[in-house]
Amino acid sequence: MLCPLCKCEMRIGGSRTVVEGDTSPDTETRVYTEQDLVCRNPACDNRDRVVETVRTRLV
Repeated sequence: MLCPLCKCEMRIGGSRTVVEGDTSPDTETRVYTEQDLVCRNPACDNRDRVVETVRTRLV
């Protein structure tokens, strides 16, 4: 993914696992990985700022 300001390729600045529907046995439990994307260009205003969070469901 590209930074919207400088068009440099972003990197993953952090990640976590998110679980939904785990509080009740009647609902489906869904597990996701969330990754925070940050710009790596030293001259960009978005440097080391979370520009976008990508969420991917794990099957």
